[in-house]
Amino acid sequence: MHLKGTGLQKLSPSLSLTRTNKMVSVLLGTILLVLLANPIYSASIYNSDFKAQRVEIQSKGGTRYFVTVYNSSTEYFDCPYGCQVKLVNTGYTKTLEADAVVIIDDGKLRVK
Repeated sequence: MHLKGTGLQKLSPSLSLTRTNKMVSVLLGTILLVLLANPIYSASIYNSDFKAQRVEIQSKGGTRYFVTVYNSSTEYFDCPYGCQVKLVNTGYTKTLEADAVVIIDDGKLRVK
């Protein structure tokens, strides 16, 4: 059926329910996407030195790996329960809590 003068169709109850369900699904999907879109990495290290720095990262669980942080760049790494960061060239070491931001400056580490 058509409504006079509006050009709109009258929706059946099942059709309007379907539209409502789709809108609720889209809304819930958007909310989940926003909530689950947290960064994977919990810490970062920025190199303000003019040369690349090799960094050793050891988690509290004992996992150890190395990354190279190039000048004026940032590397992200997982450190959910804290970790230890060490500059390989200088031996400078810092113990970090979770979600730390570390800056390499003149061969040293500082936590921001």
